[in-house]
Amino acid sequence: MADNERFAQALQTVFRGLHRQSRERARTSDITPQQAEALQAISERGAVSTTALATLLGIDPSTASRNLAGLERDGVLARKRATGDGRQTDVRLTARGKRIADGVGNAATQAHLSLYDRLGRTDRTRVVEALETIAALLEG
Repeated sequence: MADNERFAQALQTVFRGLHRQSRERARTSDITPQQAEALQAISERGAVSTTALATLLGIDPSTASRNLAGLERDGVLARKRATGDGRQTDVRLTARGKRIADGVGNAATQAHLSLYDRLGRTDRTRVVEALETIAALLEG
């Protein structure tokens, strides 16, 4: 198998495994994996518009809006007019939302550190550098 095919196959396997872990973590809380991902994105930024959140998550703005509406009803987030642009509404976590996001984030960190711990010492630096390169490409 060619290196590019090996890369694609390995990346797909990693994605499926991380997605499975995400679903398992979300089951321990009362939110869906999509909502958990949204909460983490909002937590990292402090406030974000629905459109920007949809772009970050790679979903349709109407899907993001539906996910956020349920979280707002549950008291996990609040919408507030954006400073600087009165036409835009930002989404912010409530205290409850922050606790949930922190819990999901901590669970994700523990799951990822468990993978890291299972790597051989000689592989750790290479894997971290490769992941940082891929992350930069995806963010770019």
